Amino acid sequence: MRTQWIVIASLVLLATACEEGPRAGPPTAASSSPVPSATSRFPLLEQADLFAMSEPMHIRGDGGFRLEGRLFGSGAVGVVLAHMGGGDQSQWLEMAGLLATNGYLVLTFNRRGSCPGGELGCSEGNEDAGSWRDLAFVVERLREAGAQRVVVGGASLGAMESLYALSRGLDADGLIWVAGIDLFEGVAVTEQMRGLRIPKLLIAGELDGEAGDLLRVFEQKAPEPSDVVTLDTGEHGTDILAYADVAVADQFRQAVLDFLARM
Repeated sequence: MRTQWIVIASLVLLATACEEGPRAGPPTAASSSPVPSATSRFPLLEQADLFAMSEPMHIRGDGGFRLEGRLFGSGAVGVVLAHMGGGDQSQWLEMAGLLATNGYLVLTFNRRGSCPGGELGCSEGNEDAGSWRDLAFVVERLREAGAQRVVVGGASLGAMESLYALSRGLDADGLIWVAGIDLFEGVAVTEQMRGLRIPKLLIAGELDGEAGDLLRVFEQKAPEPSDVVTLDTGEHGTDILAYADVAVADQFRQAVLDFLARM
């Protein structure tokens, strides 16, 4: 009988061992190589560097409103950069620094009522559709600073104001239009474009709603000379530089540099 109980106990122990299976060793840490983040092929300047390489510029706009801006670089070709609605000139500082290092004179400014403060300053007045009239004074200020030819550029509302001002006789030599939409002051973009024979760079994200749709209109109806650049992004205006894929943001930068090189 004793031998029988020993056999039974042995069988139970063997069955238990088989159910448990082999004991797992300590977990092995997963090996992974760090994935390098994409970097721009252009030198990206910190805001402190951008302030150091520029100087404050005071502009008296239409009706005597005082506008605060910053002047970058030097050169015969000057560029005015108007910011998006609800923003300020900081949206264009990085591009202004890039253009300055490539031999251009650049003026950014705060639209009426835009008041970021500090080094960026505050502009008087309230933001309204009449701000487009200030562009004539901004362009003149840039000419006084040494520009012989002036390109007016803007993003979103800044693009719409720039095009509208040109259609109303603003004296400038080129246009950089980034992600505007239709109907400014009740006038269609195609009507504003009619007869505008200065060089034009027209940029927007393909997935940026109406701004992207307008590029397809421009391809058919924008008078020459016009460069239409469609970017693979849904980011809007200068947000492309800040938030889009690095390759897309660099395509934006390169398109502006290529355009200005022909001015």
